[in-house]
This record gives sequence, C-alpha cells and structure tokens, in this order.
Amino acid sequence: MKKTLQYLLFFVLGAGLIWYSIASGIINPTKLWDDVSHANLWWVAAMIVFMIIAHGSRAARWKMLLEPLGYNPSFMNVNNAVWLGYFANNLVPRLGEVTRCSQLYKSDGIPIDKSLGTVVTDRIFDVVTLFLLLLLHFVLDFDKLWAFIEQQMAQNAGNGGHKSTLIYLLLGAVLLGGIIFAIFRKKILAIGIVQTILEKVKGLLDGLLSIRHLKNPGLFIFWSVLIWAMYWLMGYVLFYAIPKFAGLPPIAGLTFLVAGALAMILPSPGGAGTITAIVSPIFVTMYGLSKDDAGTLSTFVQSSQMLATLVIGAIVFLISIFITKPHDK
Repeated sequence: MKKTLQYLLFFVLGAGLIWYSIASGIINPTKLWDDVSHANLWWVAAMIVFMIIAHGSRAARWKMLLEPLGYNPSFMNVNNAVWLGYFANNLVPRLGEVTRCSQLYKSDGIPIDKSLGTVVTDRIFDVVTLFLLLLLHFVLDFDKLWAFIEQQMAQNAGNGGHKSTLIYLLLGAVLLGGIIFAIFRKKILAIGIVQTILEKVKGLLDGLLSIRHLKNPGLFIFWSVLIWAMYWLMGYVLFYAIPKFAGLPPIAGLTFLVAGALAMILPSPGGAGTITAIVSPIFVTMYGLSKDDAGTLSTFVQSSQMLATLVIGAIVFLISIFITKPHDK
C-alpha cells in the first residue's frame, strides 16, 4: 500500500507540473504541436543512435563492476538488463535499479543483493560525474550562469538589500556551525543520526574507491566519459530537429544535460513535467528564448527521449520474455 501511494505521488507530481507549465504559459500546446509536427525526424534518429551507444557503454561499465565479484555475464544480457531498467524507470520512477538486477538474476543467476551493490557504485560515479560537469559548466559559461543565479536570488529576496542580508546570514550560520562543531565535536559525532550519515558517506567513498579493484580502471573511466558524452549529444542533436533552436551553442546542450539531470531528482515518469518546469526558465534567462519556445524545446527533448526509451525498452522486454532462457539455478 505504501509503495502504491508512493508511485501514485510520482504520477501526480508529473501531472501537476505539466498542468502548471501549461497554465503558466511555459507550454503553449498549439505552438508546441506546430513546431513538433514539422520537426526533422532524422535528428531524432541520430538521438536514438546516441542513446543506444550510451546504454551500451553503461552496460559495459556495469559488466566491469560485476567481474570482481566473480560474475561474467554476457554483454548482451547486461545490455538488455540496462534497457529494461530504463524502461521501468520511465514508467515508475526508482523502479529501474531493481528491475535490471532482477533481469540479470533471471538470465545469469546473479544474486540481486550482489548486483544491486554494483548498481549503487554505478550511481555514485554518475553523481560524481554530474558534479564535475556542473563545475565545468560554471567554468565555461560562468557569466550566464551567474546572471541566472542572481536573477533567481533577486526574485526570491525581493530586492538587493534583502539578498545581501540573506548571504550574510548564511555565512554567519556556517561560521557559527563550525565553531559549535569544533567545541562539541566528540558529543556531536556520538549522536546516532550523525553516525548513520558518516557511515553513508563512508559507503560512498568505498564505492568510489572500488575502482581500484577493477582489472582496467582506464577502460572504466573511458566508458564513463562516453556515457555522458552521449547523454550530451542525445539532447544537443534534438536542437537541430526544430530549425529555430539550431543556433543554440553546444554549451546549451551541456546546460540541458546538467539541469535535466538535476530535475530528475524530483521523481516523475521519464522526467515528464519536472524537466520542462525546471529547464525552461534557465533557457529563457541564459539563452534569450521566449517562455513558450523554451517550453517547446524542453518538452520536445524530454518526450522524444522518453518515447524512444519506452519503444526500445518494450522490444527488449518482449525479447526477455520469449527469447531469453532463464538461468538454470
């Protein structure tokens, strides 16, 4: 019952943000349909090719994480499991990780708890990569990003004076927190919830350091770079599908990638609603798009990728049912 309510909440969140986007003018349904109906589908086909490469690279990287545990499934089985994971995530957020581990148990008999541990490590590297991309974005497009941040702060604070006060209060709180921690460090570290947090952090570090146990760490890094390079291309090539967006610079593709990935923290099926609501205002401020054009672009990219994942994922699902032989346990 709890899981059902959680999944229902995910759908309500996505539907609510779609309604908000339409009601606030971010999505103009008439204009959206007119632009999308004239889109060049060859660029959509290119996106699908990059998606296949991205998911294949993730499968190759995941296979490397499984090998130190003594398992050596075929690339095809791992790749199918990855696709089924993305297929499930686009239907029910947060279900994909368990789905791909369950599929690998079905095809190769790898215990779910073992493969799930490698998925956690896989996600840790994704978080680190996303953080590095965010830093790279700041370096490459600092002026536009800072202008966007200042605009958001000004809107939230109401005026410059309030904004400055808020900054000083935050700095003061950080300083005061540091002093309190220095004085009561032993007592704070003895608190149960603090110990739990430290254990989680240690687990993250252990996951990152697990790369040392791989046979070829350089190849692991190569697959990691290729995954995110393909993610960038998956979004950027779709800009060319609608001519008015073809003039956006390559850095805009990185903007969409980073902002879209952060938007996915809010769980909705395939990022429906969340990506449009969060990415669109960024493109209005940073790249001068009108509100409805930014809504069209973000909705088109998100829905194209979601639809491709669902179609290919459904094909892989049918293959897993009728072709994949269950592992002899």
